Amino acid sequence: MERTLQMMIETCADIANHIISDRGYRIPDNYGDTFRVLHENGVLKKDLFEIMANMARFRNIVVHQYDKVDESIVIGILRNYLNDFEAYRDAIIRILD
Repeated sequence: MERTLQMMIETCADIANHIISDRGYRIPDNYGDTFRVLHENGVLKKDLFEIMANMARFRNIVVHQYDKVDESIVIGILRNYLNDFEAYRDAIIRILD
């Protein structure tokens, strides 16, 4: 379960990095900053940027403290925040059209 969430967050960051590179936006300072760069350039609204930055922080916890992550937290995130991933997808699609 943790791996699924990790991959979802990493996919969002990978997409962000492609957009950042293609559009010549500033280079992010860290994983979470990737989403800040999109926000700075009008791709993500503030609330969605903050959610995605929190997801990036959570991803770092999953990656670096894998044995300490409570599976119920991961399941809760997947159940309660799936709409945020869809909102991210929609924001990306809007700028690609």
